[in-house]
Amino acid sequence: MIWGRVTEALDPVVELGLKQGDAITAIPAVIDTGFSGMVCLAERYLEQIALTFRFIERYELANGDVVAQDVFEGHIVFDGQEQEVELIVTTSHDTLIGAALLKNYTLTIDYPGQQVRLTRNRRRTRRIA
Repeated sequence: MIWGRVTEALDPVVELGLKQGDAITAIPAVIDTGFSGMVCLAERYLEQIALTFRFIERYELANGDVVAQDVFEGHIVFDGQEQEVELIVTTSHDTLIGAALLKNYTLTIDYPGQQVRLTRNRRRTRRIA
């Protein structure tokens, strides 16, 4: 289970670890369920993670604009586990965690209590009748 907080600006935030070699740097990351990717990394953290260019992908922004973004591969620590993920880089101040990273979690946001909880779901197996 991952615990986070709700900021004064009402952003749900959890901790994300960026890995470069043996070093792990913990940073705040805003949960953005409207972002379908894994991680959108604020460029101010580029020195804390080793990235490898993978490909270019088109993304539609909230305002309807379509932009081409370089997609990188890097290693993060999330929920205590190191993972290889796809990242895009942004000039925004905030790093975002998207739906692709959250697909195996249940997200609970308690705005009055200012708490965020991510609970990892167990894999469900299909029953064949």
